[in-house]
Amino acid sequence: MSERRPYVRAQPRDWWARKPYLGYTLRELTGAGVALYGGILLAGLISLARGPDAFEGFRSFLSSRLSLLIHLLLLAVMIWHVVTWFQTMPKTMPKLIAGGQHVPQQKLTVAGVALAALCSVALIVLVVAVGALS
Repeated sequence: MSERRPYVRAQPRDWWARKPYLGYTLRELTGAGVALYGGILLAGLISLARGPDAFEGFRSFLSSRLSLLIHLLLLAVMIWHVVTWFQTMPKTMPKLIAGGQHVPQQKLTVAGVALAALCSVALIVLVVAVGALS
């Protein structure tokens, strides 16, 4: 008696680079940018712990053109990450009912992005205010 084997559809090697998977792939790659920025912050913390000279070296790197380019690229990656995160969030959570009516996914996405932007601006204002005090 022959053993039955399930049908396995042939999958091209570049399946992740084709629609509809490309958007998901790019969204997941932004996680690497988030991790890279976390590494930059960790490097700053380590240099701060090593003393004033090390921290001044880190600060001089931050003021370089290369650092500015890296940070602009990472800003674009972070914005894409936040927007796509809040686009995905309403699709994965239970339906939200407010006032007896279903809240559309678009409203949840816009509210999430707006709240993230508001928190970012508040953090910038706080950092500038603390810097002005010292």
